[in-house]
Amino acid sequence: RRGMAGFRGLRMGTRMRSMLRGRAQARSEPRVFKPNAVATRLLAFWATAADLVHHAMHPPTVLRAVEYNTRIPASADAPELLAFVAKPKKRADGSLPILVLIHEFYGLNPSITEKATVLADELGCLVIAPDTFRGQSTTFIPKAIWLTLTTPQERVNDDLDRILEWAAKEDEVDPVTSKVAVMGFCYGGGKAIRYTTQRKPSAATVVCYGSPVTSVAALAELQAPVCGVFGSEDFQFPPSTLDAFRKGLTEAGVDNDVRVYDGVGHAFLSDLELVRRGEEPQAAAWAHCTDFLRSFYSS
Repeated sequence: RRGMAGFRGLRMGTRMRSMLRGRAQARSEPRVFKPNAVATRLLAFWATAADLVHHAMHPPTVLRAVEYNTRIPASADAPELLAFVAKPKKRADGSLPILVLIHEFYGLNPSITEKATVLADELGCLVIAPDTFRGQSTTFIPKAIWLTLTTPQERVNDDLDRILEWAAKEDEVDPVTSKVAVMGFCYGGGKAIRYTTQRKPSAATVVCYGSPVTSVAALAELQAPVCGVFGSEDFQFPPSTLDAFRKGLTEAGVDNDVRVYDGVGHAFLSDLELVRRGEEPQAAAWAHCTDFLRSFYSS
Protein backbone atom coordinates (compact mmCIF):
# COMPACT_ATOMS: atom_id res chain seq x y z
CA ARG A 1 0.00 0.00 0.00
CA ARG A 2 2.83 2.37 0.88
CA GLY A 3 4.43 1.61 -2.49
CA MET A 4 1.18 2.28 -4.32
CA ALA A 5 0.66 5.55 -2.44
CA GLY A 6 4.18 6.63 -3.34
CA PHE A 7 3.59 5.80 -6.98
CA ARG A 8 0.36 7.79 -7.00
CA GLY A 9 2.13 10.71 -5.34
CA LEU A 10 4.85 10.57 -7.97
CA ARG A 11 2.27 10.63 -10.76
CA MET A 12 0.43 13.57 -9.15
CA GLY A 13 3.68 15.47 -8.74
CA THR A 14 4.60 14.86 -12.36
CA ARG A 15 1.20 16.11 -13.50
CA MET A 16 1.48 19.18 -11.27
CA ARG A 17 4.92 20.05 -12.63
CA SER A 18 3.68 19.59 -16.19
CA MET A 19 0.67 21.83 -15.55
CA LEU A 20 2.78 24.53 -13.93
CA ARG A 21 5.29 24.34 -16.76
CA GLY A 22 2.47 24.80 -19.28
CA ARG A 23 1.12 27.81 -17.41
CA ALA A 24 4.55 29.39 -17.24
CA GLN A 25 5.01 28.84 -20.96
CA ALA A 26 1.61 30.36 -21.68
CA ARG A 27 2.52 33.40 -19.62
CA SER A 28 5.81 33.83 -21.47
CA GLU A 29 4.12 33.72 -24.87
CA PRO A 30 2.52 36.98 -26.05
CA ARG A 31 -1.24 36.97 -26.23
CA VAL A 32 -2.66 37.44 -29.68
CA PHE A 33 -4.93 40.49 -29.84
CA LYS A 34 -7.60 40.28 -32.50
CA PRO A 35 -9.24 43.68 -32.75
CA ASN A 36 -12.57 44.14 -34.41
CA ALA A 37 -12.96 46.42 -37.42
CA VAL A 38 -13.57 49.60 -35.42
CA ALA A 39 -10.68 48.87 -33.05
CA THR A 40 -8.38 48.30 -36.01
CA ARG A 41 -9.33 51.66 -37.48
CA LEU A 42 -8.83 53.33 -34.10
CA LEU A 43 -5.33 51.90 -33.77
CA ALA A 44 -4.46 53.05 -37.28
CA PHE A 45 -5.85 56.49 -36.62
CA TRP A 46 -3.85 56.90 -33.41
CA ALA A 47 -0.66 56.42 -35.42
CA THR A 48 -1.18 59.94 -36.74
CA ALA A 49 -3.44 61.32 -34.01
CA ALA A 50 -0.48 62.44 -31.90
CA ASP A 51 0.66 64.67 -34.75
CA LEU A 52 -2.89 65.89 -35.23
CA VAL A 53 -3.21 66.91 -31.59
CA HIS A 54 0.30 68.35 -31.37
CA HIS A 55 -0.09 70.53 -34.42
CA ALA A 56 -2.67 73.00 -33.20
CA MET A 57 -5.83 70.93 -33.39
CA HIS A 58 -7.26 72.97 -30.52
CA PRO A 59 -10.85 72.25 -29.54
CA PRO A 60 -13.25 75.10 -28.84
CA THR A 61 -12.74 76.39 -25.30
CA VAL A 62 -16.49 76.48 -24.79
CA LEU A 63 -18.93 74.16 -26.52
CA ARG A 64 -22.06 76.21 -27.13
CA ALA A 65 -25.27 74.70 -28.35
CA VAL A 66 -25.86 75.22 -32.04
CA GLU A 67 -29.24 76.55 -33.05
CA TYR A 68 -30.30 74.29 -35.88
CA ASN A 69 -32.40 76.62 -37.96
CA THR A 70 -33.36 73.96 -40.48
CA ARG A 71 -34.75 70.46 -40.16
CA ILE A 72 -35.10 68.20 -43.17
CA PRO A 73 -38.05 65.91 -42.44
CA ALA A 74 -37.56 62.21 -41.98
CA SER A 75 -38.54 59.86 -44.78
CA ALA A 76 -39.66 56.25 -44.70
CA ASP A 77 -36.07 54.99 -44.68
CA ALA A 78 -34.08 57.95 -43.32
CA PRO A 79 -34.14 60.02 -40.11
CA GLU A 80 -34.66 63.75 -39.74
CA LEU A 81 -31.58 65.79 -40.68
CA LEU A 82 -30.40 68.88 -38.82
CA ALA A 83 -28.57 71.74 -40.49
CA PHE A 84 -27.56 75.35 -40.11
CA VAL A 85 -28.52 77.40 -43.16
CA ALA A 86 -27.18 80.88 -43.93
CA LYS A 87 -28.40 83.24 -46.64
CA PRO A 88 -26.74 86.48 -47.79
CA LYS A 89 -28.01 89.68 -46.23
CA LYS A 90 -27.97 91.36 -49.62
CA ARG A 91 -29.23 89.41 -52.59
CA ALA A 92 -28.26 89.97 -56.18
CA ASP A 93 -30.71 89.38 -58.97
CA GLY A 94 -31.22 85.80 -60.00
CA SER A 95 -30.92 82.49 -58.20
CA LEU A 96 -28.36 81.72 -55.53
CA PRO A 97 -25.54 79.20 -55.90
CA ILE A 98 -25.23 76.56 -53.18
CA LEU A 99 -22.36 75.79 -50.82
CA VAL A 100 -22.48 72.68 -48.64
CA LEU A 101 -20.14 73.26 -45.69
CA ILE A 102 -19.05 70.15 -43.79
CA HIS A 103 -17.85 70.51 -40.21
CA GLU A 104 -14.59 69.29 -38.70
CA PHE A 105 -14.36 66.26 -36.41
CA TYR A 106 -15.67 68.10 -33.35
CA GLY A 107 -19.08 68.25 -35.01
CA LEU A 108 -21.28 71.14 -36.04
CA ASN A 109 -20.38 73.96 -33.67
CA PRO A 110 -20.35 77.79 -33.62
CA SER A 111 -16.99 77.87 -35.43
CA ILE A 112 -18.65 76.30 -38.47
CA THR A 113 -21.90 78.24 -38.28
CA GLU A 114 -19.89 81.46 -38.11
CA LYS A 115 -18.04 80.45 -41.28
CA ALA A 116 -21.37 79.62 -42.93
CA THR A 117 -22.72 83.08 -42.17
CA VAL A 118 -19.56 84.83 -43.37
CA LEU A 119 -19.37 82.79 -46.58
CA ALA A 120 -23.03 83.44 -47.40
CA ASP A 121 -22.39 87.19 -47.27
CA GLU A 122 -18.98 87.12 -48.97
CA LEU A 123 -20.06 84.91 -51.85
CA GLY A 124 -23.75 85.69 -52.12
CA CYS A 125 -24.71 82.04 -51.87
CA LEU A 126 -26.97 79.73 -49.91
CA VAL A 127 -24.76 77.92 -47.37
CA ILE A 128 -25.93 74.69 -45.79
CA ALA A 129 -23.90 73.23 -42.91
CA PRO A 130 -25.33 69.77 -42.24
CA ASP A 131 -24.87 67.94 -38.96
CA THR A 132 -23.36 64.69 -40.21
CA PHE A 133 -22.97 63.44 -36.61
CA ARG A 134 -26.74 63.76 -36.16
CA GLY A 135 -26.95 65.75 -32.96
CA GLN A 136 -23.56 65.02 -31.42
CA SER A 137 -20.61 67.36 -30.95
CA THR A 138 -17.71 67.38 -28.53
CA THR A 139 -14.51 69.06 -27.36
CA PHE A 140 -13.05 65.70 -26.23
CA ILE A 141 -10.61 64.44 -28.86
CA PRO A 142 -11.13 60.67 -28.26
CA LYS A 143 -14.88 61.11 -28.70
CA ALA A 144 -14.30 63.21 -31.81
CA ILE A 145 -12.18 60.39 -33.23
CA TRP A 146 -14.89 57.88 -32.34
CA LEU A 147 -17.57 59.97 -34.07
CA THR A 148 -15.37 60.23 -37.14
CA LEU A 149 -14.72 56.50 -37.34
CA THR A 150 -18.34 55.52 -36.79
CA THR A 151 -19.79 57.86 -39.42
CA PRO A 152 -19.47 55.97 -42.73
CA GLN A 153 -19.03 57.80 -46.00
CA GLU A 154 -22.09 56.11 -47.51
CA ARG A 155 -24.32 57.57 -44.79
CA VAL A 156 -22.82 61.02 -45.29
CA ASN A 157 -23.38 60.71 -49.03
CA ASP A 158 -27.04 59.85 -48.47
CA ASP A 159 -27.44 62.79 -46.07
CA LEU A 160 -25.86 65.24 -48.51
CA ASP A 161 -28.05 63.98 -51.34
CA ARG A 162 -31.09 64.75 -49.20
CA ILE A 163 -29.69 68.16 -48.25
CA LEU A 164 -29.31 69.11 -51.91
CA GLU A 165 -32.77 67.78 -52.76
CA TRP A 166 -34.14 70.05 -50.04
CA ALA A 167 -32.07 73.03 -51.25
CA ALA A 168 -33.32 72.63 -54.82
CA LYS A 169 -36.85 73.39 -53.60
CA GLU A 170 -35.90 76.67 -51.93
CA ASP A 171 -37.28 79.82 -53.56
CA GLU A 172 -33.80 81.36 -53.90
CA VAL A 173 -32.45 78.37 -55.81
CA ASP A 174 -32.88 77.32 -59.41
CA PRO A 175 -32.68 73.50 -59.48
CA VAL A 176 -31.23 73.62 -62.99
CA THR A 177 -28.84 76.58 -63.07
CA SER A 178 -27.70 77.03 -59.44
CA LYS A 179 -24.14 75.79 -59.17
CA VAL A 180 -23.12 73.59 -56.24
CA ALA A 181 -19.83 73.47 -54.33
CA VAL A 182 -18.87 71.31 -51.36
CA MET A 183 -16.34 72.57 -48.82
CA GLY A 184 -15.06 70.86 -45.69
CA PHE A 185 -12.58 71.25 -42.87
CA CYS A 186 -10.51 68.38 -41.44
CA TYR A 187 -12.94 65.41 -41.32
CA GLY A 188 -15.28 67.46 -43.50
CA GLY A 189 -12.64 68.01 -46.17
CA GLY A 190 -12.17 64.27 -46.58
CA LYS A 191 -15.91 63.72 -46.71
CA ALA A 192 -16.28 66.53 -49.27
CA ILE A 193 -13.85 65.13 -51.85
CA ARG A 194 -15.31 61.64 -51.43
CA TYR A 195 -18.85 62.90 -51.86
CA THR A 196 -18.06 64.76 -55.07
CA THR A 197 -16.10 61.86 -56.55
CA GLN A 198 -18.75 59.32 -55.57
CA ARG A 199 -22.08 61.15 -55.89
CA LYS A 200 -21.83 64.77 -57.10
CA PRO A 201 -19.11 65.11 -59.76
CA SER A 202 -20.58 68.36 -61.10
CA ALA A 203 -19.88 70.14 -57.80
CA ALA A 204 -16.66 72.04 -57.14
CA THR A 205 -14.69 70.85 -54.10
CA VAL A 206 -12.75 72.74 -51.45
CA VAL A 207 -10.59 70.56 -49.19
CA CYS A 208 -9.26 72.34 -46.12
CA TYR A 209 -6.68 70.01 -44.55
CA GLY A 210 -8.85 66.94 -45.14
CA SER A 211 -7.81 63.46 -46.22
CA PRO A 212 -7.28 63.66 -50.00
CA VAL A 213 -8.27 61.16 -52.66
CA THR A 214 -5.29 60.13 -54.80
CA SER A 215 -6.84 57.48 -57.06
CA VAL A 216 -6.80 58.73 -60.65
CA ALA A 217 -9.80 56.55 -61.46
CA ALA A 218 -11.84 58.09 -58.63
CA LEU A 219 -10.75 61.66 -59.40
CA ALA A 220 -11.52 61.19 -63.09
CA GLU A 221 -15.22 61.18 -62.16
CA LEU A 222 -15.02 64.89 -61.30
CA GLN A 223 -16.41 67.42 -63.75
CA ALA A 224 -15.61 70.54 -61.70
CA PRO A 225 -12.42 72.06 -60.23
CA VAL A 226 -10.80 71.29 -56.89
CA CYS A 227 -9.19 73.67 -54.39
CA GLY A 228 -7.06 72.58 -51.45
CA VAL A 229 -5.30 74.27 -48.53
CA PHE A 230 -2.88 72.48 -46.21
CA GLY A 231 -0.23 73.39 -43.64
CA SER A 232 3.43 72.50 -44.10
CA GLU A 233 3.62 71.30 -40.49
CA ASP A 234 0.55 69.09 -40.67
CA PHE A 235 2.23 65.70 -40.51
CA GLN A 236 -0.99 63.84 -41.24
CA PHE A 237 -0.43 64.85 -44.84
CA PRO A 238 3.26 64.75 -45.77
CA PRO A 239 4.49 66.24 -49.05
CA SER A 240 4.32 62.82 -50.73
CA THR A 241 0.57 62.59 -50.02
CA LEU A 242 -0.15 66.08 -51.31
CA ASP A 243 2.03 65.50 -54.37
CA ALA A 244 0.00 62.36 -55.08
CA PHE A 245 -3.20 64.38 -54.69
CA ARG A 246 -2.04 67.00 -57.18
CA LYS A 247 -0.68 64.38 -59.57
CA GLY A 248 -3.91 62.38 -59.42
CA LEU A 249 -6.02 65.44 -60.17
CA THR A 250 -3.77 66.51 -63.04
CA GLU A 251 -3.65 63.05 -64.60
CA ALA A 252 -7.43 62.83 -64.27
CA GLY A 253 -7.75 66.11 -66.18
CA VAL A 254 -9.29 67.99 -63.25
CA ASP A 255 -8.50 71.70 -62.87
CA ASN A 256 -6.97 72.12 -59.44
CA ASP A 257 -5.13 74.52 -57.18
CA VAL A 258 -3.80 72.77 -54.08
CA ARG A 259 -1.61 74.98 -51.91
CA VAL A 260 0.58 74.35 -48.87
CA TYR A 261 1.18 77.18 -46.42
CA ASP A 262 4.43 77.40 -44.48
CA GLY A 263 4.64 77.53 -40.72
CA VAL A 264 1.21 76.15 -39.82
CA GLY A 265 -0.11 72.73 -38.91
CA HIS A 266 -3.58 71.25 -38.89
CA ALA A 267 -6.77 73.28 -38.45
CA PHE A 268 -5.08 76.63 -39.07
CA LEU A 269 -8.36 78.12 -40.32
CA SER A 270 -10.34 77.18 -37.21
CA ASP A 271 -10.36 80.77 -35.90
CA LEU A 272 -11.80 83.34 -38.29
CA GLU A 273 -10.57 86.16 -36.06
CA LEU A 274 -7.07 85.52 -37.43
CA VAL A 275 -8.43 86.06 -40.94
CA ARG A 276 -10.16 89.28 -39.91
CA ARG A 277 -6.91 90.61 -38.42
CA GLY A 278 -5.04 89.79 -41.61
CA GLU A 279 -2.81 87.21 -39.95
CA GLU A 280 -0.80 85.13 -42.39
CA PRO A 281 -1.06 82.59 -43.81
CA GLN A 282 -4.66 82.33 -42.55
CA ALA A 283 -5.85 85.38 -44.50
CA ALA A 284 -4.17 84.18 -47.69
CA ALA A 285 -5.62 80.67 -47.40
CA TRP A 286 -9.12 82.00 -46.73
CA ALA A 287 -8.85 84.35 -49.72
CA HIS A 288 -7.68 81.47 -51.88
CA CYS A 289 -10.79 79.45 -50.97
CA THR A 290 -13.24 82.31 -51.44
CA ASP A 291 -11.65 83.49 -54.70
CA PHE A 292 -11.86 79.93 -56.01
CA LEU A 293 -15.55 79.63 -55.13
CA ARG A 294 -16.37 83.08 -56.49
CA SER A 295 -14.70 82.19 -59.78
CA PHE A 296 -16.54 78.87 -60.00
CA TYR A 297 -19.94 80.39 -59.28
CA SER A 298 -19.46 83.13 -61.85
CA SER A 299 -18.10 80.91 -64.63
